[in-house]
Amino acid sequence: MARIAELFYIHDIEQYEIAKKFNFSKSKVCRIIKEAKKKGVIQFSIRDFNKRQIELEKKLEDKYGLKEVIIYFNTEDKDYDENLIFPEVGKLGANYFNRILENNINIALAWGKTLYYLIKNIQVEKKFKNINIFSTLGGVSLTTTEYQNNNLVQMLSEKIGGVCYLIYMPLIFESKEYKKLFVEDNNIKRILSDVSNIDYYFAGLGTISESSRMYKLGGFDKAFLKELSDKKACGEIGLNFYDIDGNFINTSIDGRTVHLGIEDIKKMKNKIIISFGKSKVLSIKGFLKTKIADVLITDSVTALEL
Repeated sequence: MARIAELFYIHDIEQYEIAKKFNFSKSKVCRIIKEAKKKGVIQFSIRDFNKRQIELEKKLEDKYGLKEVIIYFNTEDKDYDENLIFPEVGKLGANYFNRILENNINIALAWGKTLYYLIKNIQVEKKFKNINIFSTLGGVSLTTTEYQNNNLVQMLSEKIGGVCYLIYMPLIFESKEYKKLFVEDNNIKRILSDVSNIDYYFAGLGTISESSRMYKLGGFDKAFLKELSDKKACGEIGLNFYDIDGNFINTSIDGRTVHLGIEDIKKMKNKIIISFGKSKVLSIKGFLKTKIADVLITDSVTALEL
């Protein structure tokens, strides 16, 4: 509500432009502005307004061709503690999610800690109708249980209602032959078919280093990290690897993984990336260069580096 008020009253953006930006009707934007007046959000100044933050969001939108950038503003860089920022960025993500949530939509999720905090902070007053929530990765993840794809899908379904579609398969098979055998006799094809009907895809981004969570938990060994390093990989989204210039990279595990390929992700209507951190700057920058993302949710320290 405050964000729409900022755009309308501070930046003189027309209601039809705001409606297009937020995927709202013009009449809904008008109602929100009127409600903002009633609730006292609009006074001589607008609450929750920070000029530097709004300008930084606009710069990133223009630079990377994004529909929207949402930034959590950190007041201090010197005491940067990512553990304290995860819940705050998650809350911003939850606010965005509540804004787009409605009946009759299809949602797909990737994995990650930041995405977990987004879902954890979602609060709704009612259950919604005809919502489908899809896994996009094998159920045996490389991350801790609470951040696994299937767990996040189930969490979201419990929060908002709807039907969840899980992939009860490993993330990585020992061989291509094993994968082919299981996929042919599994509902993965139905779950991941016709991805153009997915309205919103939410994902975090992973890094490529020995400090990454995937490596620490034994998902990647040093030999595979060396392969990624040799190929100049800087990040991954849903186990799709890319370099700093936004080019996607083929790897030795591609034929053995159960995940949604990047060409399918491209077909989804809205791709929302929620990621932050000094160690994530290169992975975020590389992915933004692919021009696939529609929305970025991050913090100001990361945003300034971008």
